[in-house]
Amino acid sequence: AGMLPLILKLNSSNSLHSKNLTSDQAITSSVKDALRLGCLAVGFTIYPGSAKCFDMMEEAREIVAEAKSYGLAVVLWSYPRGEGISKEGETAVDVIAYAAHMAALLGANIIKVKLPTKYLEREKIETENIASLSKRIEYVKRS
Repeated sequence: AGMLPLILKLNSSNSLHSKNLTSDQAITSSVKDALRLGCLAVGFTIYPGSAKCFDMMEEAREIVAEAKSYGLAVVLWSYPRGEGISKEGETAVDVIAYAAHMAALLGANIIKVKLPTKYLEREKIETENIASLSKRIEYVKRS
């Protein structure tokens, strides 16, 4: 026990969730559970672009504050999806960059996003700045 650093994921969805419903996740664990289990970090997913995104961000903000008050690190999975984003836009470099930015604003120590594609959902970016995957990742990191 205690040899492997543990991250407790505090919310979850499931594959039986109807695709017609708003993208959301249920809170399935707590910061106190993470402490009881000897975890070093907690994780939480947000869906920027979904109808539930503001609720998820408020939940994340509270969890981040509580976790950090106990010295735990926080991993935020920031996966754009939902009514406000096209399917192709879920991995668009501009959307992924903004999703990473939102997770940073919430105080994440580690941010997990999907690899960005060349597709642009909203912003105008000079294409030579996003031509390769490494340049797109640099762009996301700067966000």
